[in-house]
Amino acid sequence: MHPKNLHLAPYDFQALKNSHNPLGEFVILNKYNTESIDFSNPKAVIELNKALLKHHYSVDSWTLPEGYLCPPIPGRADYIHHISDLIASKKNKAPIKGLDVGTGANCIYPILGTQIYGWKMVGSDIDSVAVASALINSEQLKDSIEIRKQEMDKLFDD
Repeated sequence: MHPKNLHLAPYDFQALKNSHNPLGEFVILNKYNTESIDFSNPKAVIELNKALLKHHYSVDSWTLPEGYLCPPIPGRADYIHHISDLIASKKNKAPIKGLDVGTGANCIYPILGTQIYGWKMVGSDIDSVAVASALINSEQLKDSIEIRKQEMDKLFDD
C-alpha cells in the first residue's frame, strides 16, 4: 500500500463502530480473536465502507443499489495516491480536475479524489441507475463533484 494511505494499519473497528453504529451488527471475532467482519457478506462490506467513508473521509451518507459494485475503499484510496504521485511528478501547480469514466453507482474515485486531495472531479456513466446513485452519493460534495450521464454514441461534448 501507498505510504500515504490511511488504511495501512488494521481496521480500528471500535472507532468505525463509533462513527457508524450499524457496522456493529456485522463485527465478529475471527479465529485470531480479533475483530473483523465476514467479507463474504455483501451487507457487512457495505456497512464497513459506510463506516470507513464516514470515519476517514467525512462522507455522511453513502449507499448502493442492490447488485452494484461495492469497492474496497483501501485499494481505491491507494490508486488515488498513486495518481497524485504521477501528477506531482509533472510539477504542475494548476488545480486538478479528474475524470472517472464509468464511475458506477458507488462514485468512489470522485469521492476519494475530493476528500483526500481536494480535487474537482467529474464522474460519468452510461447506466441511469448508476448515475442516479452516484448523484446521491456525491450530494454532500456537489461543489467538488459533477456527475454526468454519458450517451453510448457520444464522447464528451464539453
